[in-house]
Amino acid sequence: MNQIFKKILNHQTETILGAGLITSVCAFLSSILGFIRNALLASRFGASSALDIYYASFRLPDFIYNVFIVGTISAAFIPLLNDYLVENKEKAWQFSSLILSLISFLLIIVALIVIIFAYPLLKKILIGFSEESLKTTVFLTRLLMIQPLLLGISAVFSSILRSFRLFFISALTPVVYNLGIIFGILFLAPKFGLRGLIFGVILGALGHVLIQVPSLLSLGYRFKRFQISTFVFSIKKLFGVMSSRALSIILSQIFLLGVTSIATLLKEGTITIFSFVDNILPYTIFALPLADAAFPYLSRFESEKKKDEFIFNYQKTLLLILLFIIPLSFWMIVFKEPIVRLLLGYGKFDWQATLNTMKVLEIMSLAMIFQSLNYYLLKVFFAKKDAKRPFFASFLSYGIGLLICFYLGLKLKASGLALGILFTYIIYSLLLFLFLRKHLQIPLENKKEFVKSLIKILTASILSSLIGFLSISFLKSVYPFSKVKNLVFSSIISFALTLLIFLIVCKILEVKEVKDILSYFKKKIIHKNDQHS
Repeated sequence: MNQIFKKILNHQTETILGAGLITSVCAFLSSILGFIRNALLASRFGASSALDIYYASFRLPDFIYNVFIVGTISAAFIPLLNDYLVENKEKAWQFSSLILSLISFLLIIVALIVIIFAYPLLKKILIGFSEESLKTTVFLTRLLMIQPLLLGISAVFSSILRSFRLFFISALTPVVYNLGIIFGILFLAPKFGLRGLIFGVILGALGHVLIQVPSLLSLGYRFKRFQISTFVFSIKKLFGVMSSRALSIILSQIFLLGVTSIATLLKEGTITIFSFVDNILPYTIFALPLADAAFPYLSRFESEKKKDEFIFNYQKTLLLILLFIIPLSFWMIVFKEPIVRLLLGYGKFDWQATLNTMKVLEIMSLAMIFQSLNYYLLKVFFAKKDAKRPFFASFLSYGIGLLICFYLGLKLKASGLALGILFTYIIYSLLLFLFLRKHLQIPLENKKEFVKSLIKILTASILSSLIGFLSISFLKSVYPFSKVKNLVFSSIISFALTLLIFLIVCKILEVKEVKDILSYFKKKIIHKNDQHS
């Protein structure tokens, strides 16, 4: 048993596909828990002002989390840590300890500032909130400021593990996080109300950290004494990349805060609907894990000056992301009604809220394609230690996007706001691709192969979605969706048929990325059988 546990802790993944699939499976488990979490919240609170307050209380902590942690730490830290690992493992531990200390100190200072100035800051953002709602949001926000600190520590731990190509345990962290939140909903919220929800979030964030400690210790990591003077150059480089990256993220967070401000001017529950939709979208299951998995490999190729390997793996990962995210985007539109009704349509979440959520989901499903692309393309830029071009792209796209969101949001309400977000992500993607084209200088032959593969994926996605639409429409007419069992039955049958058609078309068109995935699993099965024999 102990040997099995050690094997799990120390399992290294040698390919981007393998790392991506491991991370995706864990993300899938986390998403299932996320669906349960959302169903519980929807049932208990509905699309109400209470949940608007709950989600609004995350805005400043999430701002800190995204600026200082998401993409920022890993984007700057992993490439430099890889350099030290090649040189000297002891130095790598010292550098890790230094960064852990600096990040923790920085997050504590920022958290204290936010706690002090939470009221005036949130008053400027939540312009449509009543004074009572605003005060409650401020109180919850202050409680939540422990979360960025815990997740910051966890991000450093995850970066270390991923630099050693240990993806499994770090990929489990969102699962633990969601379990903490669900515990809060079930056991703490009935007693403490909205505060109980926040206590659950903090509990989940603590688990996010602790689950990674055994793997770190098994690697030989210990907090090491360090001399700042030894790492002055690396610190300058680290914070140089972080500051450039942070500027891009600050712009994205300003955009999201702007979207939140617009949402407060619309119908009560709009913030909740957008939060629910964001949690439903499956880009966190496939696109983000693949992008995160690719980053350490691309960083290593860049450090070792392996240009061909970099370009090959960049395109391969991009196609894998598109293979998952394009059909899923189309299928989310086709199956929007059963998805929303099954995941959210309980208790206080009424039919009008269900209809509004479906409209937003339809638009945001398309936005998901470009949102996924943007996340991955940013990772590619950071692997090349370039944060200037992404910043320029962010400045242009979010500036234009906020104006579009404001206009369409006031004109078309929640659907208009969703359209504004879609246009923003499209503009961002186009700019990133434009800048990256000059950066990578991909050979023409590689571009042709990429376009061919993309056309095949689009063809399979469109044909399968058409079949899915026809089948779900037919079954709905035969088995009315007023009964939950009919809804479940029709959804399972239609989705199974949709997926089957997609795989058949991929087989006929010889989509290489599908072959690669099947080949990967085949090798794993053969390897396991060889071990047992």
